[in-house]
Amino acid sequence: MSEQKTYKEAFQRIEQIVTEIEGNDPDVDKLTNLVKEGLELLKYCKRHLKGTEEDLKSALDDLE
Repeated sequence: MSEQKTYKEAFQRIEQIVTEIEGNDPDVDKLTNLVKEGLELLKYCKRHLKGTEEDLKSALDDLE
């Protein structure tokens, strides 16, 4: 993954990638790299959200 350290930074970078793809009509090589970076960022975000969900579930289970 890129140098993103937080979910927010990763999500912002995904938004930048989408804007660049939509607005700049990148060549095939740049498009390939942008898509690969975007997919890695999406995987990171998904893992982060899953971990957050598990943490919250655990905290709520402790209340019972």
